[in-house]
Amino acid sequence: MIPAAGSPQVLALRDPSEIRSALSGIRVSPGGIDIMERKAVFRVVRITGIDVRAANILKQEMLSRGGEVATSREVYELGSAKADCLVMGTFAQFERLLPKLRAQPFGLHGLADSLQAALTNYDRPAPMAPAGIDLREPPILMGVLNLTPDSFSDGGLHEDPDEAVKAGLDMAQEGAALVDVGGESTRPGAASVPAAEELRRVLPVVRALAAELPGRISVDTYKAAVAAEVLESGVSVINDVSALRMDPEMVAVVRDAQCAVVLMHMKGEPRTMQERPTYDDVVAEVYSFFLERLNWAVQQGLKEENLLIDPGIGFGKTMSHNLELLRHLSTFRSLGRPIVVGTSRKRFLGEILGVEDAQDRDAATAATSVIAACQGAHVLRVHQVGINRDAVKVARAVFP
Repeated sequence: MIPAAGSPQVLALRDPSEIRSALSGIRVSPGGIDIMERKAVFRVVRITGIDVRAANILKQEMLSRGGEVATSREVYELGSAKADCLVMGTFAQFERLLPKLRAQPFGLHGLADSLQAALTNYDRPAPMAPAGIDLREPPILMGVLNLTPDSFSDGGLHEDPDEAVKAGLDMAQEGAALVDVGGESTRPGAASVPAAEELRRVLPVVRALAAELPGRISVDTYKAAVAAEVLESGVSVINDVSALRMDPEMVAVVRDAQCAVVLMHMKGEPRTMQERPTYDDVVAEVYSFFLERLNWAVQQGLKEENLLIDPGIGFGKTMSHNLELLRHLSTFRSLGRPIVVGTSRKRFLGEILGVEDAQDRDAATAATSVIAACQGAHVLRVHQVGINRDAVKVARAVFP
């Protein structure tokens, strides 16, 4: 039996707004709330590959402020020039730490700036978004419209252009903020198709949809020639599964168009990506991938606010990798870019449920949409809009 004296209750408070509400609920003064709020938010930040001397200084400085730093054993064994750390502390402790780091050597000034950016991005309600994409109440839905004969879940269903246009408009009517049109299957084992064939499939449909849904059409392609044509036809988002790596001309096309670009993580290529994919730490490796891709894209002249990131569920990942990414999806908020998640009807859901038919995985997809929404996803890419719209609406009601 639990002792009743004082009615102790552990509170699971996720962010500053919930902490302020709890403090207000016990009648703390407004001034006290302002002070206590910064002391009640606790964050753990992973830092990799810093100078061992910097790691030693970082540990001592955070300890002196009441926080903690766990370091890799290289720091005390002096067996390497680099070290990894977990920095643990409250907002208030990090705020006192950062100015001190800026006065220290061994790269700690730059680390302080990176730490501040990661913490700020993580707790920001919504990142900068591309023009026309409203993320004030995330997540928004992106409907999947495949025009291919061999897609894993609905191949051949929308080969007729008129039927495809109707399907896209129906998605918008059901609540999709974006409709993502694809003319080449990227399922595991899929072969590439020529750009001319891809354009033959998508152009009539995107032209018709862009006229009816201006600013709301995305095209799933990694080919510069396809992107250039569809952007001229009213498309506003390019969804590139290769994160601008498979076609060297793509970066110039999207830079000149100043359109939104989804950078997706994929290990290998669609034809080979599911052949025994391995990672030492899938979350850390995908995170590092995005750091490199985002910095590279900005260096090439793309605007940071036009970039979105997609961890690529099912693209060169096992079921375990996919679940790990979903479990730790919130860590990608530290990058400060909108997070796109595409779990819809994926094979790993079939593995969990023992369901072979992809079209029987919509309820499972809705469950992952709730998980992603609660982890801070901004865009959910789904085949069935209605069931995911309702699932997300309930999630928002519980976790506004």
